[in-house]
Amino acid sequence: MHSIIIGTAGHVDHGKTEIVKALTGKDTDRLAEEKERGISIVLGFAPLDLGEGLCVGIVDVPGHERFVKNMVSGAVGVDLALFVVAADEGVMPQTREHFEVLRLLGVESGVIAITKTDLVDDELGDLVESEVRDLAKGSPLESAPVVRTSIVTGEGLDALREILRKQAAAVHKKERRDIFRMPVDRVFTRSGIGTIVTGTVWSGEVGKGDTLVLEPSSRKVRVREVHSFDAAMKKAEAGQRTAVALHGVRVEDVHIGNQVIEPDMLAPSSMFDVSVEMSAIQGSKLVNRQRVRFHHAAGEVMARAVLLDKEEIGPGQTGFVQLRLEKRSVARRGDRFVIRSYSPMRVIGGGKVLDPTPSKAKRFDEKRALFLGVMKEGREEAAAALVARESSDGISAGRMVRYGFTPESGASVLQDLVDSGGALAAEGLFIAAGSAERMEKELIETVERFVGSNRLAWGIERETLRERMGAGEGPLFEQLLDKGRREGRLFFKGGLVRTGGGELELDRNDRGILLKMKERIAKGGFEFCAKAELVEIEPEEKRLLSFIRILQESGDVARVLSYGYIDASNLERVLEALRTYIEAHTRISVGEFKELLGLSRKYAVPLLEYLDQEGYTKRVDDARVSGPRMKDHKS
Repeated sequence: MHSIIIGTAGHVDHGKTEIVKALTGKDTDRLAEEKERGISIVLGFAPLDLGEGLCVGIVDVPGHERFVKNMVSGAVGVDLALFVVAADEGVMPQTREHFEVLRLLGVESGVIAITKTDLVDDELGDLVESEVRDLAKGSPLESAPVVRTSIVTGEGLDALREILRKQAAAVHKKERRDIFRMPVDRVFTRSGIGTIVTGTVWSGEVGKGDTLVLEPSSRKVRVREVHSFDAAMKKAEAGQRTAVALHGVRVEDVHIGNQVIEPDMLAPSSMFDVSVEMSAIQGSKLVNRQRVRFHHAAGEVMARAVLLDKEEIGPGQTGFVQLRLEKRSVARRGDRFVIRSYSPMRVIGGGKVLDPTPSKAKRFDEKRALFLGVMKEGREEAAAALVARESSDGISAGRMVRYGFTPESGASVLQDLVDSGGALAAEGLFIAAGSAERMEKELIETVERFVGSNRLAWGIERETLRERMGAGEGPLFEQLLDKGRREGRLFFKGGLVRTGGGELELDRNDRGILLKMKERIAKGGFEFCAKAELVEIEPEEKRLLSFIRILQESGDVARVLSYGYIDASNLERVLEALRTYIEAHTRISVGEFKELLGLSRKYAVPLLEYLDQEGYTKRVDDARVSGPRMKDHKS
């Protein structure tokens, strides 16, 4: 099955609805007001059987200037245009505006139907056809077939159907393996079913029971039923007109312009970075901070246009713009849009979304302009630019979906970058090789500087190193540490990192000071040595603490809470004596501990509190029993 959407376009009362009825047998004007006034007001829909496996839906749009908003809503997602011009009036204002909408939305295939030929002679018909050809010159519709038709005489209708069939068959099939996404262009409720949304499926497929998310409200919903033109379906796919019954949302909470999307794929944003092409129609221009009507995905949102690389964008010109929306919306790189002026309301331009979740931009930022320029290019260039922009934070394959990649192609293009040496993979993230190289160099240099300026420190704390580098929580930091370990450039002890070797190298004077401190602490025996006693050896506070830390890290001394320090061999003797006593007597009191080691209460109580804290002993009432570490120590 090849599913496509044909969209009508053209001036009011030029016969769009009548020609759709002649082709499909269905009147797409469903409102009483439309019947009464004889003009289309809202979008109309009809299936068209062209045979040969072509699943075709026609979107009939209003032609009146007051309903251009609805016309743009219907034109979004159109694969093939049925452009209508009446033979008795020729090219009119909305003819030109509708044509610009199709061009700006990137509709590349179409058929031009000249209607009401029964009202004119051949000479006037030739003149109108020439007018239409002039209008289409230089656009994708320049070589579109022109068919003269009349619903009164039946002239050209068979030929039009055949040309539509050939054109529809040539339309490129949409990717079914992409994420499901459908803009909502109608919402209503039906008894026994609940909330129903309709739209043209932009990508992917949907079936009964699927979980979706309604954006931009990020509300999770479940699919109850799927229909296309009143026929129940197991699945609907890209290019089909589809009605989806939703569970989990009330009808008043859904609005035209919302989107139903596969969960966890796209993100709402209040800003889009876009490339804009202004209409060639005279008077079309955009100035900085101009308020515009942003038409995208069947909806209209007011926005301020911040021009990023120009002071003004005139008729037919292009430029980069950040659209700052007054309501959040969801977009994807490559999405087409149309902008209309705030007042008077007329089409002035359109373009493509390049970055759907940008940061706030500064004007004339050369770096951003270069990035957006690359984002207009092909998939490989865009992927490389995205990886480079994320720097050491990296980007996941899943996030590439925001930028127009399918889940499969996003993973593939990132792996291609890895294979070519342009990126490396770390725990599901892809990081630019240049960023990794710069971060690795900075990491080694930061450690070297620390070690060089802190001779008494074995190394720098891991988290201090991460903070100084601004490495964030990404996996690259740990990956580079591991690489440094494997290559013998980095050494580790506890939570410390150093370069140059695994041993701390002290000069002769510092070695002497360290030895004196160790001897002074050891000389105290079971009585811990207070820091005040060590000041006599090294009066400078920072150096004193560094020497003590060296002795602790080497395991030569232990700190007894905040009271002081005890030599490791003496602590071992304490533990041996304590374990032997407890094994014989089950428990030991403070008095017994004092007598066992020949200590005064000044030293015995802090030492027992230290042993409690370390798990060697456990306090029970006024005595101590063996703690878990005592058992481990014994074994």
